[in-house]
Amino acid sequence: MSSRVVGGGMSHSLALRRGGGVSCWGHNFADQAPPDGVDGDFVAIAAGHYHSLALRRDGRIACWGYNFHGRAPPAGVDGDFV
Repeated sequence: MSSRVVGGGMSHSLALRRGGGVSCWGHNFADQAPPDGVDGDFVAIAAGHYHSLALRRDGRIACWGYNFHGRAPPAGVDGDFV
């Protein structure tokens, strides 16, 4: 699925909230879909098999879930992404 506001992983889903946080639901095998969601100032989201990503307003990327082969580094990814 290619969307900035809704994402679907292997068995979890994400949605960007108006305030910039992320709502998560579905299977939470590797903390890729925390039931309380993820607070932040996000502008876009994406979901992988067992990991989730969100683009922060400042251009950095937040990652959570299973970090298999470095796909979701817990410290996120610094950069000026759009």
